[in-house]
Amino acid sequence: MINLVKNYTKNFILNLVYKRVLKSKPKKKFIKLFNKPFSIAVIIDSSLNMKINDFNFLTDVFSTSDQNISFLWYKSFILHDCSSHIRIDDNDINFIGKINKDYNLFFDRKYDVLINVYQKDNVIMKLLSLKVKHDFSIGFTPVDNELNDIVFDFSPQNVKVFSVELSKYLKIISK
Repeated sequence: MINLVKNYTKNFILNLVYKRVLKSKPKKKFIKLFNKPFSIAVIIDSSLNMKINDFNFLTDVFSTSDQNISFLWYKSFILHDCSSHIRIDDNDINFIGKINKDYNLFFDRKYDVLINVYQKDNVIMKLLSLKVKHDFSIGFTPVDNELNDIVFDFSPQNVKVFSVELSKYLKIISK
């Protein structure tokens, strides 16, 4: 019962923090994506049961190498042996939205593109997305539309559609 109250209180406060941070973000201006190679951050909800190999298409779509793609796995039980794959969970973010300093390397880096691979309206994942320094963001419904520049209305688990649609939009934006 105490944990339930604690989690409810934490989510309530984090929702307030999220709304404040979202409002304080400057409005994005449309920019063309032409940097190559791209630096990419990917936040993944592990409950989607996606694997590392599901994201191999990103190197082709963005014409970049694996070293330019960083993954943040939310609530993953898998220990990743690659430094570009890290896991984070609810205990790594406090009641006021401050993230454990162990994650500074991920959050201090500037990325060209942020890909939010989650579909739950989870305040912690949304707050993590806001904390990533990026120029352009991609996400999926039904997550807050103000959080992403492009929002896809299909499951991110449909990797083939994800790859095709991402390629199509990237070509349009790059023109």
